Amino acid sequence: MKTITGILVAYALAAPAAPAAAQGHYEYQIERIISSALTLAADALDDAVADRAARQRGPARGRETRGPEYTEKFDKTVRLGRNGRLELTNLSGNVEITGGSGDDVKVSATKVAHAADEQTARTALTATTIEVIERSGVVTISAQPTRGRSTSVEVNYVISVPTGTSLALRTYSGDVTVTNVSSDIRLNSLSGDIVVKDGKPSMIEIDSVSGDVSLEQAESERIQVNSVSGDIVFKGKLAKTGRYEFKTHSGDVQVITDGGASFVLEAGTLSGDVSSDFALKLTGSGTSFLPRDRGPRRNGDIHGVVSDGGAVLSLHSFSGDILVSKR
Repeated sequence: MKTITGILVAYALAAPAAPAAAQGHYEYQIERIISSALTLAADALDDAVADRAARQRGPARGRETRGPEYTEKFDKTVRLGRNGRLELTNLSGNVEITGGSGDDVKVSATKVAHAADEQTARTALTATTIEVIERSGVVTISAQPTRGRSTSVEVNYVISVPTGTSLALRTYSGDVTVTNVSSDIRLNSLSGDIVVKDGKPSMIEIDSVSGDVSLEQAESERIQVNSVSGDIVFKGKLAKTGRYEFKTHSGDVQVITDGGASFVLEAGTLSGDVSSDFALKLTGSGTSFLPRDRGPRRNGDIHGVVSDGGAVLSLHSFSGDILVSKR
């Protein structure tokens, strides 16, 4: 966790100076990003402290050296219904969730351990228990070491859910891919890339500390992504009444949409550039901001309208570029 904490401190110390007015504006824009990052980091630190206490309670052991890979499979199917909720917490490992037909949640997990010998690896795998808890309309999944034990096992999940399932995911180290889900998606990630694709989610909220976020053909009217370190890319159609808020402290923001799209753009960057394939009528000035192939890139804030407006794009980066492109 020192690495994450160090990143956050470095951002605070290394942020470039700016005029007082600009500082106030961008401090407001990144306030929620930093708050989310600190919350995630604090939660992860709590887990690290608990893990250390477990080590102290258990028998003294030397640090495990990374050796050959050993695995153990886990499979379980539970009935959820078509409009239930899936909650998942994963400390280490990748997560793939796909929406489909039916009323069941099918969980296929692989526990992975590296050790110098098979007996040590099998002991670690056995000490990590995957829990799938059912209650009315909700399925909760987590993997925890057996009481008094500590392991370095990672768990990789492949899960199928009814397409109408809402998701509440919290991951600490590992990539997350969500495909063809049509309900709410809420995702908190400390470290790892995130991909949400296909389907028509009613709402998407993502908070990420370290990793890229990609939204591909996910048709939603409400998408909000906050990132401390990583690029944010959206590829797809914009809903006429949609609102899309993408903010990153260190990374680029790119929106790739149809050439005939109509939207309002609110974009700002402190030390990067803003560029657009769409001609914008700038708010309040009556002037235009031409596409990048016909005009220069531009620093700072841009508020403008493309065609008749409609969808709202709110795009901000503290130290990266912002690009709005035609596909």
